[in-house]
Amino acid sequence: MSIVSENEMREFFQRLIDSVAELSTQASKVEGLVEQVQRLSERLDNLQQENNNLQNQIADANNTVARMDSEINSLRGQVDNERAVTNNLRETLIQRDDRVVNLENSFRTEQDAHRITLSERDDARQKISEVEGYLNTTQDRLNNTINERDNWRNKADDLEREAADLRQRLARVQAILQPLQAVAEVA
Repeated sequence: MSIVSENEMREFFQRLIDSVAELSTQASKVEGLVEQVQRLSERLDNLQQENNNLQNQIADANNTVARMDSEINSLRGQVDNERAVTNNLRETLIQRDDRVVNLENSFRTEQDAHRITLSERDDARQKISEVEGYLNTTQDRLNNTINERDNWRNKADDLEREAADLRQRLARVQAILQPLQAVAEVA
């Protein structure tokens, strides 16, 4: 049986104290990394929620674009109908003018009809002007909505890339933490 000297005992306890201090430092680092992982996880959750919100906004913008396309098509149909009415009125005016020349006896009656037709034509032109103005405004709104949708899509793509980058970082941090946690559990 060998007797352990005092120096050997001191060295042994010094090594033990150094090991405890090193394990304490590693545990502190692990706690800091765990907090970072939790913050990254919360940020990732927030980014995913924001991405979901952006996807919903894109869907809403697409619905608005589809609705506006439908309105534009409807307005184009109305413009075509108004043009047809205008053409019909124009033909009526020509016929009426011919009749005025040929039927001087009924001039006053035909003149009243002509005035009514002119009024209807002017009303139709006014309506066409208003519909075309509305069509132009709607087209501008559609273009703005499409631009806004594209902007939101770009933002969503950027956020998805950032989320993928954060996931990769999280995976790397977790890979680093797993061996340190195993060492901490052994100690």
